[in-house]
Amino acid sequence: MWLTKKWWFLIVVIPIVSLSIKAGFWQLDRAHQKEELIRVLTVGESLLTTGSDMLNVVAQSGTHQVQLTVYRDTGKPLSFLDNRIQDRVAGYEVFTEAMTFDGSARMLVNLGWVPGMQRRDELPSIEIPAVFELKGLWVPVTDSYLMSEADAETLGDAQRVQSLTDLIETNLLPGMVLADGLLPRNANGPKPRLGPETHYGYAIQWFLLALVLCGMTAVILKKGTLRG
Repeated sequence: MWLTKKWWFLIVVIPIVSLSIKAGFWQLDRAHQKEELIRVLTVGESLLTTGSDMLNVVAQSGTHQVQLTVYRDTGKPLSFLDNRIQDRVAGYEVFTEAMTFDGSARMLVNLGWVPGMQRRDELPSIEIPAVFELKGLWVPVTDSYLMSEADAETLGDAQRVQSLTDLIETNLLPGMVLADGLLPRNANGPKPRLGPETHYGYAIQWFLLALVLCGMTAVILKKGTLRG
């Protein structure tokens, strides 16, 4: 009878221990990914002034300071990315497409952050000239901007979107510029929601759970052997 109970116990515990260890290593992997993301988002030193410079820098890692004159694509509506929080206030990050003054590169520009309206059928009104001086940071577009469909809703002469999935076209540089000073508040940009420390903490919890289960199993099996 004890042998039957022992095998049933092992059949239940071993998968739980395996899953706990697997979850621990998954959290470690997530921590390493977040560390790499933070490294990539470390501000670079370069100050870019021409479209050709932009073409050269997109192949490099990290972020880069940019300052150049651009034309806004007025044929396309401003895109308001929904559910962007600043200081516990729900709002939008506003995007537009722009082209360098020499016409050599097109890019996605994050114009900044604006608070939401009281009515969901209205979008904030902002004024962006067709030609403007763009100063800010070139950064890669991270997964936090691409985790769902865009689900674009046209509201007046602008659109509300849930992600940038459908806004990143093949003719655009593979990244975006976080503009500085175009709107009253700049966007926070691509930052990890949870830092590496959080994932390391979760990993330790999963490994401790696996260790505790292994210890309990050893004690129970030992007691059963002694009784046998």
